[in-house]
Amino acid sequence: MENDKTKPGILSGIKVLDVAHGYAGALVGSLLADLGADVLCIEHPAGHPLRQTSPKSQGQALWWKNVARGKRCISLNLSSQRGQQLLRKLAPKFEVMIENFRPGTLERWNLGPEDLQEAGASLSLLRISGYGQTGPMKDRPGFGSAAEAFSGFCYLNGFPDGPPVFPSIAIGDGVAAAFGAFGLMAALASRLRTNKKGVEVVDMALFEGLFRLSPVQMPAYSQLGVVMKRPGNSLVGLGVLRNLYKTRDGQYFVVSTVGTATIRRLIVCAEVSADLVAQLDSGVLDRSDEEMKQFILACDKQIAAWAARNDLDEVVDRLETSDTVYERVYTTVDIVNDKQYRLRDDVVSVADPDLGEVLMPGIVPKFSGHAHAISSLGPKRIGAHNAEVYAEYFGFDEQHLTRLSEEGVI
Repeated sequence: MENDKTKPGILSGIKVLDVAHGYAGALVGSLLADLGADVLCIEHPAGHPLRQTSPKSQGQALWWKNVARGKRCISLNLSSQRGQQLLRKLAPKFEVMIENFRPGTLERWNLGPEDLQEAGASLSLLRISGYGQTGPMKDRPGFGSAAEAFSGFCYLNGFPDGPPVFPSIAIGDGVAAAFGAFGLMAALASRLRTNKKGVEVVDMALFEGLFRLSPVQMPAYSQLGVVMKRPGNSLVGLGVLRNLYKTRDGQYFVVSTVGTATIRRLIVCAEVSADLVAQLDSGVLDRSDEEMKQFILACDKQIAAWAARNDLDEVVDRLETSDTVYERVYTTVDIVNDKQYRLRDDVVSVADPDLGEVLMPGIVPKFSGHAHAISSLGPKRIGAHNAEVYAEYFGFDEQHLTRLSEEGVI
């Protein structure tokens, strides 16, 4: 994929006002900044909450360094009357606004959609909250873990004989951010097509992204009366031959096969019994669920034995030859040293004035003919761009900023 750093990002010229105080909303702003949008991050004069998260390097939160990358950052106290006045003057200059306060907070500050529209704003407003802007639970606080539980995602993760398992990364926030960014792009496309004016709300609940990604949780319940269970690493109940296996030298790899052709390649490669190959060829996958399940379990058992007899290199050679979908389980070190990650700029080194060279996840997705570059990481100083931004939008000089700071506005 061509990465022409002399050309602007695909969202160059789109102006985004990011007042998000949580990870999901802040991540949306980061994703848009990655693609070239001009993102202005508003943080409280006391500092963004993500500045306090661990791990930290030289006292600086790496979460903040990542999520505020590519943004200009200013301080502004939105709970103060003067701060609210300034934001109402800023909003009309932007096409997108992102917030993730509890529903009703912006309205209480006279910064809700109607207030912004009265101030002359014409933008798409993404509102991410725990349970959405409507419904009996809308006033409850919510973080990613609550979303992972409420969506059914947590219940479906783990092993059948163990408790539900939460992911080790902020997947609830991340999926909501991806859907939120998608929603904003849909809203922007619609506004370009229809020339719509005013403030349009994009309402995203944290739990909804994960819930939408579960393909059969609802259909299986409504059609079959089945409540999906935790499968562990195996998907026997879906007729999919997938599992995690351990090799003789203690390495782990996963294989995933769906349908007769791909399952046949794997089981022949793994030297399972001729009887199982014959069952597959005779159409066992099209017979009863119980026959299919017993066949998958028998194959799984023999593949596990085959993996245990061989070192990873030997296993990989066979899997490569058979054109089976597989992958060994990567650690962070594996990712850093992997050519595929490097060649696609999925692991990039970014120069930071505070921490030096910092490895970061690259920009996703890629666009031909557009820049894929992270301009900066989250700044160390709260209000790092105050002088630049307040002069640009309001004409404030240093003396004016000093007064605002003394009054607790910035």
